[in-house]
Amino acid sequence: MLERISHIKKNIKNSKITILGCGKSGLSAANLAHYNGAEIFISDKNNNSNIKKLISNHGFKFSEIGKHTNKCLDADLIIKSPGISNNEKIIKKIKNKKIPIISEIEFASWFTKNPIIGVTGSNGKSTTVKILLELFKNKYKFTFLGGNIGIPFSLNVLEEISKNIKKCIHIVELSSFQLEDIYYFKPKVSCVLNLSEDHLDRHQSRDHYYKSKLNIIKNICEKSYFVYNSENDDLTNLIDNKKPNYIPFGLYNESNSFFLKNNTIIEEKSGKKIDCNKIKLKGEHNYANIIAALEICKIFDFDFKSSLKIIKNFNPLKHRMEKIECNNKITFINDSKATNINSTISAIDSFSNKIILILGGLSKGKTDYKNYINSKNIKTIICYGQEGKTIYNQLKIKYDSKYFKNFNDAVEFAVKISILNDVVLLSPACSSFDQFNNFEERGDKFKDIINNYNFETKFKS
Repeated sequence: MLERISHIKKNIKNSKITILGCGKSGLSAANLAHYNGAEIFISDKNNNSNIKKLISNHGFKFSEIGKHTNKCLDADLIIKSPGISNNEKIIKKIKNKKIPIISEIEFASWFTKNPIIGVTGSNGKSTTVKILLELFKNKYKFTFLGGNIGIPFSLNVLEEISKNIKKCIHIVELSSFQLEDIYYFKPKVSCVLNLSEDHLDRHQSRDHYYKSKLNIIKNICEKSYFVYNSENDDLTNLIDNKKPNYIPFGLYNESNSFFLKNNTIIEEKSGKKIDCNKIKLKGEHNYANIIAALEICKIFDFDFKSSLKIIKNFNPLKHRMEKIECNNKITFINDSKATNINSTISAIDSFSNKIILILGGLSKGKTDYKNYINSKNIKTIICYGQEGKTIYNQLKIKYDSKYFKNFNDAVEFAVKISILNDVVLLSPACSSFDQFNNFEERGDKFKDIINNYNFETKFKS
């Protein structure tokens, strides 16, 4: 199989390529392949007129929507959308035909010779790559951010080669799904922020999920680097951390290049400091993300002092520990992006005030919530949606808990029972797909409810 992929990689012109899934990454891969002379066939299972229009607008003649047929099999190579599980019938047919399947990330990497910084992990990816973007664009004229962040890697690579950009940096956020079908992909710097159970609704097991994540270092060599969280046991148990190009990061080891002490990030060599009270990102999980970014910058010879101002002014991303500025008596936090339990635990641990916690949505795999959630700061847990009933039944013995089927009702009740100095925290530990199209839509609904609430009446009563 590797021989066949290698041959196609070297002879892309006139190769027949099937694009499986017509989302952003699929269309971008199709455009990149077409630019390099390949013959494109696009197949999408959704019967949506918008998809048909998208395909037509991009000028692709050969396509099908509403189903994956055997037409997909007339190909030298399949580029698979990360949203398509390897358990799909069409994937099994492709494998039986021994047609190579690769990810859009793998494909895009064939066409750039510039450095790639790949970042993965169960939590913190988007925040870390956004920090890196701000740091690198201050030094490099052309700094591209792509991958799981919402901008396809293929789109950035196509811009690079079509505009003949000779020197640039690619920062790529990588999900486990994007890393499943990797063969030659080799970042200059690979970073794993952490590993914890997630996406077990799609991966067969935790081990399979972890193995997909660690594909990021599948092709590491002496001229590339691996930045890893040395305080994450699930990760360190799976790697040989004695290699010289394996660079540890963490909060508490003072022999590392950067560490946290007295709520201050300190550079070990110079003693220079970042007072965490003066930065906008909050929580030790975010301080770990900052330290990971600083370790990557160090590989590229960044001066720590020049990074300080950028880090101090960096704003939390939307739906990730996002404070809603609407009322100075109660703190409202939109952490809708927290779609697994470990992300939720990090959010809980960021506050010392009493917390009204909103959990629920659609399960991503069986979770023992009662063993994970053990905070004395939690005042009430409000559960909602499909997984909410399970969460409620597990936690009602430990905490004052309520269950609402509807998200809106859950949030309105949380606001109603909140009092002076409480934190109302939406950090659901589940995906949003039972009642929303994505976590952004869920977060926006949370903000709408809070912003439209009549607090004047609440505090008068």
